Amino acid sequence: MRMNVVKLSIIIILILFVIVFTGCQSQEAPYSIEVTSPGHWESLNGNGTHEITWDWIGPTNKKVSIILIGYTQSEEEMGEMTIDVNVSAADGSYTWGPNFGEPIFINFGSGEHWPWWFKIKIEVIGNGVYGISNFFAVQWWNPEWD
Repeated sequence: MRMNVVKLSIIIILILFVIVFTGCQSQEAPYSIEVTSPGHWESLNGNGTHEITWDWIGPTNKKVSIILIGYTQSEEEMGEMTIDVNVSAADGSYTWGPNFGEPIFINFGSGEHWPWWFKIKIEVIGNGVYGISNFFAVQWWNPEWD
């Protein structure tokens, strides 16, 4: 009988230890990021500027990378390029441009190499949380082609 009381006491002490230990550790708030612009099937003028926007839930000191992903007409990924890094997640927006079509041209090329569709991926640096836009298109005309 005394052995059962000792075992029960040890089990209770271990349970209390686990509760106290896990309860005292700081719990980091969950992060959430949702790309709100460009919009679904929107067509952007790559000779101008566009405001990339997102909704952010998380600490104000986090930084994000903004990445452009190119896709074929059949929505197969062609590759990606970095638009910018170390952007404040809390800002919720980024002015892309002017003439943001030129770096796309330099990265992907023109004609059949120019992606049919694009998506924007905004990724929190250092923890793998990201948001990704819907498909959109970019038209760009190089003035040297005239």
